[in-house]
Amino acid sequence: MKTSLLATTLFILTTLQCVVAQQIPGLQFSNYGGLYRSTYNPSVLGGPRHKFQINVLTLGGSIKYRYFRFIGENSFLYPILAPHSTKELYGRSRTMGSLTYKDPIFLTGEIRWPSVSFALGKYHGVAVQLRTRGFVLGRNIPSAIDNLYMKRLDTGSTPPLSDEAWGDFSLVQQSFSDLSFSYGVQLLDMEGHKFRAGVTVKRVFGARVAYLRGNADRYSINPVKSSDPDISQLEIDNLTYESGYSTPNRKAGVGNLFDSGKYGSGWGYDLGFSYEIGSVWKGRKEVYNDSPDYLVRLAGSLTDVGSVKYKTADSRVVRGTHSDVVVGQTQLETISDRGPEGFMSLFPGDTSSAFAQKVKLPQALNLEADLQVFHGFFLNLSRTSRLKSSGGGSGGTNSLDMYVPNTFIITPRFEDEDSGLSFPISFIQGNNRPSIGLAGHFGPVFLGFSNVNGLMKSGGARGSMMYIGFTAWKAARKKDKD
Repeated sequence: MKTSLLATTLFILTTLQCVVAQQIPGLQFSNYGGLYRSTYNPSVLGGPRHKFQINVLTLGGSIKYRYFRFIGENSFLYPILAPHSTKELYGRSRTMGSLTYKDPIFLTGEIRWPSVSFALGKYHGVAVQLRTRGFVLGRNIPSAIDNLYMKRLDTGSTPPLSDEAWGDFSLVQQSFSDLSFSYGVQLLDMEGHKFRAGVTVKRVFGARVAYLRGNADRYSINPVKSSDPDISQLEIDNLTYESGYSTPNRKAGVGNLFDSGKYGSGWGYDLGFSYEIGSVWKGRKEVYNDSPDYLVRLAGSLTDVGSVKYKTADSRVVRGTHSDVVVGQTQLETISDRGPEGFMSLFPGDTSSAFAQKVKLPQALNLEADLQVFHGFFLNLSRTSRLKSSGGGSGGTNSLDMYVPNTFIITPRFEDEDSGLSFPISFIQGNNRPSIGLAGHFGPVFLGFSNVNGLMKSGGARGSMMYIGFTAWKAARKKDKD
């Protein structure tokens, strides 16, 4: 039975396209993930293993090896900071790492604010969570331009380049917060069969998008004709572009974030189920031990189904054409610190209009199979597919829809109520090799990385998702009355 179930689940998972959801490495599959798993699959709240759980604070972001070289001068929250600050964002963003190799560039950051879940008896559970997420996506950004961004134009570290072809490109910054309410229920409780279902409804607010997309014929990196041979400049031929933002960069204020005239807002939902088969460890456990005894857990969920509507009062879209564009180090930092607003100030457009669009959340279909190889050791196979709507829409709207990179994950893990250790192996579409991660959960503290090799200089072509968080809980387990 075990061999046939494994073969079947492998076949189902490998015949689907995939996208990895922005989740905590390892903990989204854990039986004790609680709040952290509920954002991936809300059915975990049904038949909960915690009487209550409190997330004190969790921070996550994509980083690279440079992050640890510039401690105190970096940030793995750059995508969240970009809408509200211009201070040293150029330096901060250079310590982040793309989760994808070469193209597209994908950076992400997340804050999980204080949140709570609690059980309503044996079979029901609810959770209230508050999160802020951000994404930066760059398409068709040549490696030579990415290199000059990292190495600067005034250090002599950028090699000259002459008359290279370019084409269409884009750079998009997006961020939003959501307040969600989740409910889970266990509908079936038999010795060899357990079925759970869950739903999450979320209110999205404080959303902002800023973008630059265009087309360039060719580009060159040449030394500036001056007495300093270390100073270079980027030269772009025949640039046609569109740059826009839903709201200008402004300091975050609680009142402003809920103002639909200043930020985008919308609704979203998650749906999930899980089905546990088998009861092979039942006779070997202590009475008070309520750890899972299934052989296979099959689960699926839809996450972040919904959209953000932008109809803000001070939005702006600029379109323009320039035959010759010159970018030096000062201009590069202005664009990096101020994003599309900075680009508009340096290269004025020919026309200007307002931005009013509907942008989809990073909606996805998640499927997983979790096998308990022996007591306390699990092997998880997961695949997440980008959920595309059939409604279509304009090309501009679709190009701004949020999504995350395509990935298939194999995660061996050890876990119990108080601790856990997992080793997620992620196969991200377009990457030249898999990402091997490490996530540890010890009491109230956990630390996780999606790509350990990305933290080393030799593997610096790709970044790693890093999470650090603090949580408190009380177990919902049977006591040994004897």
